[in-house]
Amino acid sequence: MANNQNDKQLQDYHVSEVQYQRILVAIDVDDFTSSDQAFNFACSLAKLYDAQIAITTVVESKDINIFDSLSPAKMDDKRLEASHCLLTYVKKAQEFGLTKVKPILSEGTPDKAILEEVIPSFEPDLVVLGSEAQKVTGKTIGSQAEGIIEKAPVSVAVVR
Repeated sequence: MANNQNDKQLQDYHVSEVQYQRILVAIDVDDFTSSDQAFNFACSLAKLYDAQIAITTVVESKDINIFDSLSPAKMDDKRLEASHCLLTYVKKAQEFGLTKVKPILSEGTPDKAILEEVIPSFEPDLVVLGSEAQKVTGKTIGSQAEGIIEKAPVSVAVVR
C-alpha cells in the first residue's frame, strides 16, 4: 500500500522553481582552498537570482596559544586581519557584478557563531560552505561543516 501511495504522490508532484533572495557564504581566512569554490558558487547564485549575499568569517580565539591569548593586541591583530580579508572578498564580489553585498565578522567557534549569531541576524535562504581542503590549526568553517549542516534552520550547500 505504501508503494501505491508513494507512486500517486510522485505522479501528482510538479517541480516548482526555487528562488534565493538571501545567500550566506562562510569564508575561512586560514584556508583559501576550501573557501574559493564556495565563494564562486555563492556569488554565481547571487548573480543568477539577483540575491543579497552576506560574506562571513569567524575569528577563532581558541586557536592561539595561551601566551598570545593573554595579549589583547594579538586578538586585535587577528580581528584586523579577518576584517581585511572579509573586505577583500566583498570587493571581489562587487567586481563580479554583485551590488547587494554585506560583510559579517563574528567571533568564537565557527559552527556556534554561524548558527547562533550570523544565521539569525542575516536570515538567509541558503548557507554555502566550503569543505576543509587541508588540515589547519584550530576549528575552521570547513571542519565545522557537518555541525552547521545538521543544525542549520535553512538549506546548506557544501562545495568542494
